[in-house]
Amino acid sequence: MINPRSELPKLTEQLTKGIVEKTAETVRRQYVFAEDAERMAERLLSKQQQGAFADGETVPQLAKLLTDTLMTVREDLHLAVLPWNGEVEQSGMYDAWKRRWLRHNYEFRALEILLGNVGYLDLRGFASALVAGPTAAAAMQFLAHSDALIFDLRDNGGGEDLVYMLMSYLFDEAKHVHTARYRDHDEQSWTYAYVPGPRFSDHPVYVLISRSTFSAGEDFSYNLQQLGRVTVVGEPTRGGAHPVEFYRFPELYLELMIPNAYSVNPVTTGNWEDGGVVPDVEAPADGALSVAHEHALTRLVEVAEEDEARRFREWALETIRARRAGWNVPAERLALYAGRYTRSVVVEARDDTLRLSWGGRRNHRLTPVSEHRFEFDHGTQRVTFSVDNGDVKSLLWETEDGNAWTMERLT
Repeated sequence: MINPRSELPKLTEQLTKGIVEKTAETVRRQYVFAEDAERMAERLLSKQQQGAFADGETVPQLAKLLTDTLMTVREDLHLAVLPWNGEVEQSGMYDAWKRRWLRHNYEFRALEILLGNVGYLDLRGFASALVAGPTAAAAMQFLAHSDALIFDLRDNGGGEDLVYMLMSYLFDEAKHVHTARYRDHDEQSWTYAYVPGPRFSDHPVYVLISRSTFSAGEDFSYNLQQLGRVTVVGEPTRGGAHPVEFYRFPELYLELMIPNAYSVNPVTTGNWEDGGVVPDVEAPADGALSVAHEHALTRLVEVAEEDEARRFREWALETIRARRAGWNVPAERLALYAGRYTRSVVVEARDDTLRLSWGGRRNHRLTPVSEHRFEFDHGTQRVTFSVDNGDVKSLLWETEDGNAWTMERLT
């Protein structure tokens, strides 16, 4: 093992030859598709003999040339030749990725209970279940009382086996969800028979995807979609269905990411490698959350067994639809609503916004949702102004729980 170093050397003829030959040898031995692996190795060696890699001056430049050459045989987005600075610890693509986990809370970026009691989880990657399992369990416990779930994987670049732990919360029993097919054997992945905390086997579940969703993010989306367990919303993904292994050669400043298996879904016997994950509901990635939220609430209204639950969900659904419609009130009209309503409630128009305070304690921004109607407090409350001949006479204050008060405007 060489001494740790922070800089990569300039390429020499000998170093270039060593990198090309080692890449060809490793790809031939490890790449999942044997025939393609042979073609890739032969193409690298042939180009090396032709002097095609002689113009590279740095290891990163050569690594890119080699990756591009491999892609001419098969465009596998998981296959890459990478420079490595030779440090014994905390270097290379995989180690950099692992160091991010703890700094970014194992990629659990946001947890929220959305309007209508819809649980929301923004997850940017799947870490190892061994280290991230407790964080995942805590996240699912936070969502325990939700009536529906939304997993936001629009910026999820993939990862490790935490994907199967999180899948496990969506079933009552162990379920075969994925098979990795290697050259000489198969490995099945099942959901867990036990998970700490609640399960969500009967909840409507939505998964948000985009062009940035990749690898394990696609695994979660595609396999649950094919099992009929989730509704996928957003844009088609790029397609990366091959599990990978990393191979390092310190003396050559070389790291190889090589797919050594391909994924098989138990329902389709196929995967998402070529076509990506196709959403059930297509929507621009930036607007996918509101689309999924509306779908979830529509479903919850349909299955509501009690009038109270139905009214609560219909309130949320009306608000989400109004938000998507994008009602606007000209700034010059906001002054129409300003004033004092009873002794405690004050409505002010300032900075092109309308604000409501109660007893001087809270200052809520009012967002228009329809004619003379505004929402506030994350959509859980509304005020509707009663207007007669251009003058506001009173306001109706309502809450999502069904409470309502009429407040006369004071002169």
